[in-house]
Amino acid sequence: MRIYFDDLARRTGGALYGLGLTAVGVYSLSMVGEAPDAVLEDRTMWLGITMLIAGVVSFAMSWLTPDLSGVWCRAPRFLPKKKKPDETS
Repeated sequence: MRIYFDDLARRTGGALYGLGLTAVGVYSLSMVGEAPDAVLEDRTMWLGITMLIAGVVSFAMSWLTPDLSGVWCRAPRFLPKKKKPDETS
């Protein structure tokens, strides 16, 4: 396993995104007992588990993937041109 250090801005941004998802997951799991009914308790628990998994995968992918061009994409340089509607008479 190799950790890559090129493109630090994008890798750090992805890692921070992963940490944010993990924080939301931990918070969600800590609030399971506060849910007013069983349905919300179940939803809160599974949201927390999902966010934890997504956060760990996001953090790991940010540092372990050699090429991030297809993972954390940049915004397009130019906005796509809008097509004019067909004028029919």
